[in-house]
Amino acid sequence: MDIKSLEIFKAVAIEQSVTKAAEKLNYVQSNVTARIQRLEQELGVPLFYRYHKKISLTPAGRELLPYANKLLYDFEEAIEAVKLSSTPRGTLHIGSIESTASTRLPSIFAAYHKTFSQVELSLYMAPTVDQVHAILNYKVDGALVDGPILHPDIIEYPVLEESLVLITSYSQEEFQVESILHELLLSSFAHCIYLGRWQRWLESNGFAPMKVMEYGTLEGVLKCVENGLGVTVLPKSMVESRVQGKFTCHPLPEPHRIVPTVFIRRRDSYMTSALSRFMELLGITHM
Repeated sequence: MDIKSLEIFKAVAIEQSVTKAAEKLNYVQSNVTARIQRLEQELGVPLFYRYHKKISLTPAGRELLPYANKLLYDFEEAIEAVKLSSTPRGTLHIGSIESTASTRLPSIFAAYHKTFSQVELSLYMAPTVDQVHAILNYKVDGALVDGPILHPDIIEYPVLEESLVLITSYSQEEFQVESILHELLLSSFAHCIYLGRWQRWLESNGFAPMKVMEYGTLEGVLKCVENGLGVTVLPKSMVESRVQGKFTCHPLPEPHRIVPTVFIRRRDSYMTSALSRFMELLGITHM
């Protein structure tokens, strides 16, 4: 078993196709097939189920995949660690929730790219729960998420605090809670913690939770609110430039209003110079 075989195994597992994996890695298809067969012979178990045009992981393959991810990640870290130069380079994989990616990251990425142009920046945008999964599986180097994150394998660093607002249509400048309970609570993804905070406040004050509708995109959610379909809950920073004439923002009651944004990384991951410089731009000094 070698690193190249694990790299091929991972690509085939992700693409669920030898042909697509070969194209992605720029390898001859027969070489990919031979490597997979050799790996299966070494381990003594089949790693893939083969169908007519598609393949999928066997239980043994699913067991191997997280170990392959870690070994490949450690191999990349080892290469970085032995480089003599401290100049940041390579690829920096950053994860972020949508609210931070749309409001805070553009200026951070611009400043980073201007100073460290040799580093290729990669952004993975997803909800907090998916970012935690990506960190634990070595898919990103670090991520900006809603905190706190209580996991023994993760280190978190405070970055900023977001203030949540309930967003209603412009015509609802003043309202009683009872007047919106029949409306839809709109979200761009499942299990949104911002909506969860509002629902918990409702329950703690004797109100029934509102019915939630997922709309898929943030712009779609805001357009629905603008047209009176429902209401939503978002960080104020995401909407303050779009509010005038379209929405009314109502601060969430304490203690549900403030949500900390934290930067997380795996506790056992190597701190590359590219990552440490990025964290410095976030205002993180103790690493």
